[in-house]
Amino acid sequence: MPILLFGGLAALIIGVVLFFCWVAAIGILFKALLSLTFITGGVVAIYLGWEEFQDRNKPPLDFSSPDEADRYKAEAHAYQTEINEVSPPEDGGAS
Repeated sequence: MPILLFGGLAALIIGVVLFFCWVAAIGILFKALLSLTFITGGVVAIYLGWEEFQDRNKPPLDFSSPDEADRYKAEAHAYQTEINEVSPPEDGGAS
């Protein structure tokens, strides 16, 4: 246990000394990371804005007509059948 205490204290002292020796390099690294953060945030914001713009221009799904509802139900049933064929039935872990 004392080895961890002394090792941690030594790492802290070395870290503080190196921080003040390399403060210029740390500032450059911080500036670079800050720029990359803004670039990444901008790309994500543009992507999400474009997705929202596309969603806003799509016509809403109309489930009021029986034909549309039946078509979606048949499609969902076909997907469920396909899933059941691919995955084994769950039997609660009994072998």
